[in-house]
Amino acid sequence: MDIKGFGIKYVEALIDKGFIKDPGDIYSLYQHREELIEQGIIGKEKNTDKLLAAIEASKENPPYRLLTGLGILNVGKAAARSLMQHFHSFEALSKATVEEIKEVNDIGDISANLVYDFFHSSENQELLAKLAAAGVNMEDVASEVAGDKFAGKTFVLTGTLTKFTRSEASELIQAQGGKVSGSVSKKTTYVVAGENAGSKLTKAESLGVPVLTEDEFLALVNE
Repeated sequence: MDIKGFGIKYVEALIDKGFIKDPGDIYSLYQHREELIEQGIIGKEKNTDKLLAAIEASKENPPYRLLTGLGILNVGKAAARSLMQHFHSFEALSKATVEEIKEVNDIGDISANLVYDFFHSSENQELLAKLAAAGVNMEDVASEVAGDKFAGKTFVLTGTLTKFTRSEASELIQAQGGKVSGSVSKKTTYVVAGENAGSKLTKAESLGVPVLTEDEFLALVNE
């Protein structure tokens, strides 16, 4: 869920102190604000409120992040994104048959069965109900209106981006059917270069790969 500042040290301490028994409990930590501050598990008032705010903000994440974070075997970020783009919501995915899940790109027999089994476990159903009750986003409205203007195109992001994070830029690209790669090659369609771009920019220039500024990239997205 990419909750800023929520490192393993805090997670382990909160588990040890009994505040977290399953992932759903993360979203009820705000109910224990005074205890957390008093015990200094996260720090003083400022640090505690900062983390609680980050947890609250993560409720609005695209649901593929939640699906990725649930730890279903064989379901990483790419598979989770494909599942959400196909089914659009956790509710629809939970009602899908193994055969219907297999219709999703890059989802084979083993993965389809693992996803089906996860959603049909009573324990996991209780966890998902807890997350839904907490207001965590489980419906991917954006995927329903996603386009394909970047289908078949590969982007590389490099340098310090100031108008958006790399994660946000990646989501914009992938929502339009494009791919994001960590390395530049002759197959790269565009390199988006922020400040202090280094070797990837140099390689792009040597290969003749078009280089976009952040403004040029945004203009391309909004065409």
